[in-house]
Amino acid sequence: MIASLLVAPARRPSRRSAGRPRAPRRAGSRTTLRVPDDLAETVARYAEQHRTSTNDALIRLALDGAARYEHDREVEELARARRDAILRRTPVPEGIRAPSSAETTAAILAWRRGEID
Repeated sequence: MIASLLVAPARRPSRRSAGRPRAPRRAGSRTTLRVPDDLAETVARYAEQHRTSTNDALIRLALDGAARYEHDREVEELARARRDAILRRTPVPEGIRAPSSAETTAAILAWRRGEID
């Protein structure tokens, strides 16, 4: 055993700096991609500001962008449904009287003032 210690090569220092944070391990598919220079600068600033790796910063920014995209899509879907209802593209069930324009205006104003949900 002593002989192996004498002959064993010295361990090389890690390329990773001791002060540099490591990104958390994530499940999912791996990919390789090229990041445009202007985005790479933003990612580097984000990583430095949040004390994380550039890969983790890129994932965090992508997740934030995906959440915003989904929110915008849901808002647009809700707006379309409301537009269709206002324009009466969706049929009013039988036996139910559609509100008058004055009732609709009053309901919209009450909703905006927070009086109803």
